[in-house]
Parts: sequence; structure tokens; C-alpha cells
Amino acid sequence: MMNLKQICDLLVRTGNVLIPCTEVEVTDLEKKFDVIFPAVYKVFLLSMGRGAGEYMLGSSCFYKDLFNIQEGAQELMVENHLPELPEKAFVFWMHQGYMFAYFIADGTPDPKVYFYTEGKNMKHYILDYETLTEFFYGQLEESGIQH
Repeated sequence: MMNLKQICDLLVRTGNVLIPCTEVEVTDLEKKFDVIFPAVYKVFLLSMGRGAGEYMLGSSCFYKDLFNIQEGAQELMVENHLPELPEKAFVFWMHQGYMFAYFIADGTPDPKVYFYTEGKNMKHYILDYETLTEFFYGQLEESGIQH
């Protein structure tokens, strides 16, 4: 499996333009949500946090989306009678308003990713990936990018 730098290199080689966040934007996000992002997520934000061409196109996961998807996940939780997210949980990805993923921002450099999707009678969140890097790698296939 590739690490995040290798994923970035592949994206660039396949014609995707990566638009990074600034250090200030990342710090402001951490302050706003009262978390310290994992190292892997900081690399994601500082490499392609504002966009990455075809990669994760159609998913809400880039800087401009991060404020709204927190609310979107909360709405799904209420509508579907889900438990509150754990302390320091950060929703970093949402797709089409009916599924989302989060990690726990507890200092782990490459945390586990938990997932929820509406319409499958899920009553709780499931462990989807053992690491955030695995999630980003999995999104290559979902985005149709050959690796």
C-alpha cells in the first residue's frame, strides 16, 4: 500500500492538480474544532486540502466543506437515532449527504476511520479502515484512478 506522499505523487502523475491548504488554515481548523489533527491528515490538508482534481470528486472532504459536513453528520445522527460521536471525533468526509467518515483526533498519527451510511439500518458506526492512510488509498479506486 502507498503512503500519502506516494498517493500525491500518483495523483500528479495522472494529471490531477493538487491545491493545498496553508499552515494558517490548518491551524485555524484545529482551533475551530478544538482538535489536533493526526500527522497523516495534516499531510492531506497541506498537500491537497483545497482540491485534488478527480480524486474524491463528488465527496465533501476539502477545506470549503469541512464546516458544513460537521452539521450534516449531526443531522444524520439525529434523524437516524445514532449515538453521539466519541470525544475528539472529527468528521472529515461526507458523500452525497447520506454517508460520512470520522477519526478520533487524540494524537494518534494515523488513526482508525469509522463510517456510517444511511439506509442500511445501521444503529452505530463501524470501523471502516484500520488507518487514515488506508482510507485515502481506498479512495483512489473509488475515484477511478489507476494505481
